[in-house]
Amino acid sequence: MIYVNDDYIDSAFFSQCFQIFSAHPQLKDCAGKRVAVCLQNPAQLLALCLYLKRYGGSFYPILATTPRLAAKRLADKANCHIVIFDIEQAGLTLKREDKDQQAVLVQTSSGTTGEPKVITRSWSSIDEEIESYVATFTAPQSMTPLIACPITHSYGLICGVLVALKRDLVPVIITNINPKYLLRKCLENSEHLLYSSPSLLHSLVQLYPKQEQLHAVMTSGTVLPQAWFEAIKVRSQYLFQQYGCSEAGCIAVCENPDYANQMGFPLPHLRVSAGSDVTSPQEIIVSKNKLDINTKDLGFFDVQGQLCFVSRSDDMINVSGLNVYPQDVENVVMELAEITDAVVFKRADELSGERVCLQFVADTMIEPSRIRQWCGTRLANHQLPVDIEQREIIEKAANGKINRKALSQSSVSIAAIG
Repeated sequence: MIYVNDDYIDSAFFSQCFQIFSAHPQLKDCAGKRVAVCLQNPAQLLALCLYLKRYGGSFYPILATTPRLAAKRLADKANCHIVIFDIEQAGLTLKREDKDQQAVLVQTSSGTTGEPKVITRSWSSIDEEIESYVATFTAPQSMTPLIACPITHSYGLICGVLVALKRDLVPVIITNINPKYLLRKCLENSEHLLYSSPSLLHSLVQLYPKQEQLHAVMTSGTVLPQAWFEAIKVRSQYLFQQYGCSEAGCIAVCENPDYANQMGFPLPHLRVSAGSDVTSPQEIIVSKNKLDINTKDLGFFDVQGQLCFVSRSDDMINVSGLNVYPQDVENVVMELAEITDAVVFKRADELSGERVCLQFVADTMIEPSRIRQWCGTRLANHQLPVDIEQREIIEKAANGKINRKALSQSSVSIAAIG
């Protein structure tokens, strides 16, 4: 039914788990209950997800590495009834007494632009998303899904695992996120579809044998830097990209992107509006069942009718009334051969309102003056980074996203400005 790393988990395992749940004092009558789940074993996590979905319970998956007290706080915030840390032990009972009127999947937003929000989606809306995704995105119908991202997030759980089961495929859930191990799994599964984050894909293509190509890769969560996009596309037989948000799930899928920010055609069960061309991006708004979802992302439709992502509206930098989009600056900076990663963000500025700030990772020490000189011949004056800091690593979430708001509020080293 599934693999977890190298271990095959058959249907008998899931049947046994269902028997345990049906005898569990807090899970046997799960209809209307909202259950937070923090389990080390991803197969058990998936089994409990499927059980709650079948019998009318609500499911809130929490990363297994979360400390117990932190998991309890998350569960309380998500209005859960219990937290399960061990499927054969009683869960931690919380204060909530009333029941959910509708069974839901509970997720939290990434929190990259503010406090993470609790978001709920009905199981019926998720079934609709899966049906639309499978019917529209047919290219990987026979590919083996390698899911090298957390299944506590929608990307790994819905588009990775649940879609694979809908296609009658055997997904491989990979928790050993080591590029060399991932390399082995890709080579073992010749017709693979690798669901992963941009940074892990970038690491993998550098290790991949020169005479080999990755069969297919899927990226989501953040736009690939142009240099990474080109490197991954050359080394992959198929490169797929998808775009979504916590409230709506997957919104668009691109089967053969021409450029890094091309997210593809919207799924047919949704109506999507955005800007009409690259010069006039507007907020991407998703409409479904008379409900409008404001994504707070800026985008436009290209001449092919494919949705293109520009920036989070909160990430856009306003320099003296002129808009600067971080990706435009990041792509230029990463054209420098020594630079392996970069992030652009904003800080308040007394004169211009906001200023462009850059953190970068490189193989050697690079003087800020060199970066300014490089950018000065390739960017407009208002796009030039003011604060420039070299770091050993740029911190990213499990889905590859960067918290630019936190960077905006961080202090800057005067020595690093140079």
